[in-house]
Amino acid sequence: MPADFAPTAALHLLRLAQSSPEQALELPGGKLSVLHLSRGQDGGSGACWYVCLEGTLILDLPHGDFVQLKVGEGYQAPAGQPRRLTPVRGATVLIVPG
Repeated sequence: MPADFAPTAALHLLRLAQSSPEQALELPGGKLSVLHLSRGQDGGSGACWYVCLEGTLILDLPHGDFVQLKVGEGYQAPAGQPRRLTPVRGATVLIVPG
C-alpha cells in the first residue's frame, strides 16, 4: 500500500439518513442519495432505483398500483411515472438516479 494512501472512514447510511429526516442527502463522490422517511412524500417522476435499507416502503403508483419494498429489496422507477413514497412506521432508502 502506498505511503500516502489513507483509507477513508466507513459511511453509516442509516445514521446519515436519520440525521436529516424527510430530506434526501446526496452521498459524497456520486449522485447517490439516502432518505429516511417517517411520513409520506412526493417521490417525483424521474427515473431511479429505490433500495430499501431499513423498514418498509410503499411506492404508490398511478391507477391504484403500488410496490412494497422491504429491507434488501429494490424497484426501478421509470421516467415519467409519478409516485408517492409512504413508509410503514419509518423507512430508509437508497436512491440511485437513472
